[in-house]
Amino acid sequence: MINDPTPFIILAALILVAIPVTVAIVQGSRKPTAAASKQAATPAQPQPATAPSGNKLIHGRYEYKTPPFKQGGMATIWMAKERPTGRTCIIKTPRRGTALDNVYLDKLMLEAAYLKRLKHPNIVKYIHDFYSDSEFHLVLEYISGETMMASSPRTSPGELKVVTWAHQLLDALYYIHTTGIIHRDVNPKNIMLCSDGSIKLIDFGTAKDLRDINNQSLPKDPFTQIANKGFDIPELFMGSQSDQRCDLCGVAQTCIYLLTLRQPNELCSSLVNTNWPRTFAEASTIADYIISTGVSARTARCLAQGIMFAPENRFADARAMQAALCRPENGHTANPAEVAAKK
Repeated sequence: MINDPTPFIILAALILVAIPVTVAIVQGSRKPTAAASKQAATPAQPQPATAPSGNKLIHGRYEYKTPPFKQGGMATIWMAKERPTGRTCIIKTPRRGTALDNVYLDKLMLEAAYLKRLKHPNIVKYIHDFYSDSEFHLVLEYISGETMMASSPRTSPGELKVVTWAHQLLDALYYIHTTGIIHRDVNPKNIMLCSDGSIKLIDFGTAKDLRDINNQSLPKDPFTQIANKGFDIPELFMGSQSDQRCDLCGVAQTCIYLLTLRQPNELCSSLVNTNWPRTFAEASTIADYIISTGVSARTARCLAQGIMFAPENRFADARAMQAALCRPENGHTANPAEVAAKK
């Protein structure tokens, strides 16, 4: 038996001291910090999903924005700024990721070659072309405005304005045709309505040199047949021989659309059971309908003739169509806007 109680007293004292300390440690480990409490009280906010964007300098001269501004049928379009001048422009690169990648490249290079030859106030302006990172780039002027199709008019712009635009477009086409080029894709999607009231013809991706158009020794062109629903041009839709008169048909179709707000192929189909008038009697039926919308007989008959199925029944060239649409003055074809201003 142990007579000295001192060791037991010391042990008991140590136990009594250890218990509150242990409890405090355990409680402290469970108590959240102020920062943790605040974080727990505030629910996590979802991060907004953003598309990658930014600017990239290419060719040491052009700063273009990503992502692309527009994806076209044959090309990707980028908004850009030319550093030396600060002017806004667009850059076109071939569309990628399809079986026609090489075709789209060839078409864009041809577009650059054609536009280098063309300088006209009613044609989109060529600026530059170059290779960068093994890719072809075509630089064109930026046009402030929208296409005739994008404008989606709820009411017709009116005969005077439409004929004024046609006058400008036919001026451009006469110039293009005299250089030996046909556009082959004249429709409201490829005509820009500029903010200053003028028009510009764009997108020469399916253009052709008239000297090559019927050359059977050339490789087969995958764009021999060109379809634009509601605006199909007979010889292009069927892949037949074509010349400058296919562009004149495109002008007439565009004008009919702007004046009647109906796609020309659909209009013809409803009136004469075919996409294009094949006889002068059928063209007269189309003209009568256009007249019924408030358009003058002169304009209506010119446009109906312009969309006839057989090219030889249309106008011979852009100057002849312009003379038929616009009133001659002093032996020259007058701009209808100028004629109206003098009245």
